[in-house]
Amino acid sequence: MEFSKVFFVHISLLITFGYLLNLIYKYLFYRTSTRNRMIASVVVFILAGWMTMFFGLQLTEDVLFDLRFIPVIIAALVYRRPLLLVVIGSGIGLARLAFGVNEAAFAGLINMTLLGAAAAVLVYYFEGSNFNFRTKALIAILVLNTLNILNIGIFGVIPFWAYLLHIAWITYPLGLLLTAMFVFIVRDFYLEQQRMADLHQMNILLRRQAKKLHRAKRDLEAKANEILKGSRYKSEFLANMSHELKTPLNSIILLSQMIRERSEVPEDEQSSAAKEESRYADIIYSAGNELLALINDILDLSKVEAGKMDIHLEHVPLVETMQLLYDQLAPVPAAKRLSFKLEIRPDVPDMLETDALRMNQILRNLLMNAFKFTEEGSVTLLVERTREQGNAYVVFTVKDTGIGIPQDKQEIIFEAFRQANGAINRNYGGTGLGLSISLQLARLLGGSLYLTSREKQGSAFTLRLPEQHEQQNPQLKGASDG
Repeated sequence: MEFSKVFFVHISLLITFGYLLNLIYKYLFYRTSTRNRMIASVVVFILAGWMTMFFGLQLTEDVLFDLRFIPVIIAALVYRRPLLLVVIGSGIGLARLAFGVNEAAFAGLINMTLLGAAAAVLVYYFEGSNFNFRTKALIAILVLNTLNILNIGIFGVIPFWAYLLHIAWITYPLGLLLTAMFVFIVRDFYLEQQRMADLHQMNILLRRQAKKLHRAKRDLEAKANEILKGSRYKSEFLANMSHELKTPLNSIILLSQMIRERSEVPEDEQSSAAKEESRYADIIYSAGNELLALINDILDLSKVEAGKMDIHLEHVPLVETMQLLYDQLAPVPAAKRLSFKLEIRPDVPDMLETDALRMNQILRNLLMNAFKFTEEGSVTLLVERTREQGNAYVVFTVKDTGIGIPQDKQEIIFEAFRQANGAINRNYGGTGLGLSISLQLARLLGGSLYLTSREKQGSAFTLRLPEQHEQQNPQLKGASDG
């Protein structure tokens, strides 16, 4: 019965020691290097063996009974270096001499050294096998417990048969049972240390990645600020340049118009010089107006990009406005012998709350593009009403039977100075600013502009504007309030 008490006391002691080791490792050991952790753990195993001897059962003046072999079994399942097991076994054996130098102490030294060597052989064997932890634990417990009993019986001071008959038959099954229990307790501790080590490494990696991301974010923000500054400077420069160019250009147009008016006499009464002068005046006037239109486009684009475009909301009579736009532009398709239709659905509202000037500017751009790129067939302006998510919208669709736009080019045509290809610019003229300005203006009005087209089968540009002011976006509302 005394042996059983010693076993349970020692198991409780080792569990407590293991818990304390867990705390020490968690808050101290894991911060050190791998080499230092290994040395510290070996010392701890030897110290655990010494503690079992310190609280051991003194059978006689020289004979000490304890569970010093358990740390060796645990070490056989923890370490991967066989030499460490020899060090731990020999260290615990030498610690036995601290309780007295006698025949029993030297027998204990031999026993623990042999157990350490046997554990080293098991570690070497385990490294070359595919055993799971349970199988390794079962082998280590059986082999080292059995070897411990044999060593004590052979090298101990108690006669072999007396030890087997009076002590071993009690201590051996208890040793197997309690060692197995302690091994699996320590296994959880070992797994916890592995999880802590993995988490520590993951934290280090995450901190490094966070620093890299922070630096990358800082660099991106700096570059974004530079790009925004550059864009703002460009827009301000274009706006200022456009204003400066318009002043002398208006003078040129005015003077050319005056020359044309002075030359307006019957051709049969004009001299050849006067005719030449009139022709030059027409060229100057036409070129000046084209250049003025280009400068106005650049000025509009720069205003939109700089956020300085003013939007003035008003109630626009929709049917009358569309009819006036149709009447103004009808001569353009008629000159090319194109069919031009205006279709207004019966359910469209009488009034549309928007900026009439900007809405007409968008529709003029779309219609003039349709006339330009349609050689034969028709151009149609369709006006209808739709509802989406409880909000009412007026939808303007400009359809043509022109050259169409390839699928892979439909995105870039809304970019400034971009057209589907260079041949379009050469054949039809233009700078590619009209659609970019129209898209920006549609967004300012709280709406959208999109395209559906197939090459050589025509295009359909759709402008969608909200019917009521409450549906406008914040940017539009601020502009209208200002």
